[in-house]
Amino acid sequence: MPENIRKTLNRIGLKDPEIKVYLKCLENKQGLFVAEIARETGIKRSTVNLILDRLSEKGFVTYHLDGNRKLFLAESPETLLFHLEESLTDLRGLIPLLRITSGADKKTKIRFFEGKDSIEKIYHDILLTMKINRDPQKEILEISSGEGTFEIMPEHRKQFINKRIKERIPIRWLAPDEPISRKLDETSAREFRKIKFFDNKKYKFNVEIGIYANKVSLVSLSKEHGGVIIENKSLAESFRSLFNLLWDSIK
Repeated sequence: MPENIRKTLNRIGLKDPEIKVYLKCLENKQGLFVAEIARETGIKRSTVNLILDRLSEKGFVTYHLDGNRKLFLAESPETLLFHLEESLTDLRGLIPLLRITSGADKKTKIRFFEGKDSIEKIYHDILLTMKINRDPQKEILEISSGEGTFEIMPEHRKQFINKRIKERIPIRWLAPDEPISRKLDETSAREFRKIKFFDNKKYKFNVEIGIYANKVSLVSLSKEHGGVIIENKSLAESFRSLFNLLWDSIK
C-alpha cells in the first residue's frame, strides 16, 4: 500500500485494516463477497464482516444482494470527496456554536505540539484558519529558517505550498538568503508570494514564526521537533507589527 495513500486515509478516519479492505474493493469494480475479501486481504472473515460494517457506516462501501449473499463495492474517490466536502460545509456552519461550547471566548488559547508530525499539524492549522478567515486583507506572514523546513518535511510543497496557492492565500516571507529561498523567489509572482532576504550567516535561528489571523505559531526545527500555536488577537497584532517593522527595514 503506498504510504501517501495510507496517511491520507488515516487522516480522514480509516484504520489500516479498513484501508486494506476498501482498496481491495476499489480494485474490483464488479464487487467482492466477504469470503473473497478475506482471502485476498488475509484478514479473518469475522473481522472482515466488522470492517465492512464500519466502512458501510462511513460511506466508503455499499452492497447489493446477489442471491443470498452481499456483494460489496467501493464508493469512487469522487463520491467520497463530494460527501467529505458536504460534511466540511456542515461543520463550517457549526463553527460559531462549537466555539461557544468550547469556551473559545477565552482571550488566549495555547496548544502545544511534539514530534515530527506536529510540524505538519501546525501548517495544516495555518491553511484551515486562513481558508475560513473572512478578512479580505488576509495574508500569512512568516519568518523562515529556509532549508530546515524542507529537510524535515520533504513533502512541504505538496502538503502546504500547493494547497495555499490553490486557495489563493498570499504570503509575505522573510527568508534566509540561501539557494532554496532564491529558487522559490523565481516563482513568487504566480504563487502569491513576496520575499525579502536576510543574512542567515549573521542572523542564525532554527525556528519558523508564522502570523496568521489572530494566531502566532512557533515551530522548532531542531532535533526535538515541536511547536506551539498561540491564539490571542492582541499578541498576533503585535507580532504583525514587529514583522512589518522588519519587512520595512530590509531593502
